[in-house]
Amino acid sequence: MTVPADLCDPALEPTNQEEDCNTQPCAAYWDVGEWSECSRRCGPGTQHRQVICRQVTRVCANGTETSVAVAEELCGSPDGPVTASTCQLKICSQWETRSEWSPCSVPCGVGQRRREVVCVSNQSDVEQDEECNMNLKPDALQNCDMGACARSWFTSLWSQGCSAECGRGNRTRMALCLMDHVTDLPLDSCEGERPPEATSCESGPCQNHLEWYTGPWGQCSAECGNGTQTRSVVCIFNSDGHVEVADREKCSSLSQPITAQPCRLKPCGVQWYVTEWSTCSRSCNGGYRVREVRCLTDNVSPSDRCEPGLTPESREECNRQPCGAEINPSCSDQYHNCMVVVQARLCVYTYYRSVCCASCSRVQKTYPSSLLKNHIRR
Repeated sequence: MTVPADLCDPALEPTNQEEDCNTQPCAAYWDVGEWSECSRRCGPGTQHRQVICRQVTRVCANGTETSVAVAEELCGSPDGPVTASTCQLKICSQWETRSEWSPCSVPCGVGQRRREVVCVSNQSDVEQDEECNMNLKPDALQNCDMGACARSWFTSLWSQGCSAECGRGNRTRMALCLMDHVTDLPLDSCEGERPPEATSCESGPCQNHLEWYTGPWGQCSAECGNGTQTRSVVCIFNSDGHVEVADREKCSSLSQPITAQPCRLKPCGVQWYVTEWSTCSRSCNGGYRVREVRCLTDNVSPSDRCEPGLTPESREECNRQPCGAEINPSCSDQYHNCMVVVQARLCVYTYYRSVCCASCSRVQKTYPSSLLKNHIRR
């Protein structure tokens, strides 16, 4: 029972004294820190924390403690709290290819092709590329090699008229070496021989009589479009190929050829050019062959202003002759009169079919075997 202090004798009041107690050391304990951030923003990762074995060495009057790190063995259990753990903040986004490769940007040479590659979340939403592993991103742009660009000869159409009014003359055309791609300018060299730009033509025999002889036309006064060209005209006497110059009066009764005419070397702008025909697709029974047709300007640039009605054909039939019978080279006629064997229709017999192998093989292409058998029955 507690009573007021004035009831006790002050002389007998004990003095305040301190004495040690619980002097045995405190038990060691595990000091566990907070978990670190996950090592990966998405997908399986790892997080760590600090684990230290501590022991209290002093407890102050205000309740605070002083501790030091001690050997892990003092904490009792040989395996302390784990210091590492797996973690996963979210499922990683992945790269997704959403289109096939586009055609190469060039028909020949080295170009590029593309495809669509996007970063997609686990909810199939398109995200920024940074959300996916950039080291694993599939190629969205790639070089493509379509092979060397071919150089082809292009020729204009042959001129309409022969250069000579009688006898042998010439017709002309232009030949250009062009590259299939990148540039349409004339090149120094082209595969194959240069196509001829002149061909002979025949305007009929020159008769043995007086006639006007015309010299070659001079150069056109304009490089393109409408111009004028001139030529010399003389009266000649042609006698079986022997030609003599006569007085102009002797040809006065004949209509004198013109000495000047309008000329047009090429349109000032565009005209059609074609390549040589390709090889026929079949050697017999009808095939087709093709060639490339281009509309080009004076500076050999592509154009769409050529007259559509004058477009040269780019495809035509060829080798329409029927295919001959294919006969085994070892199959030959050994009988001198196999024609009679065929006419008598004896090829149905093994003997005649072997000694007249070639002839019987040809006739089997013409007469069905059923007709030959019917002929024997009769």
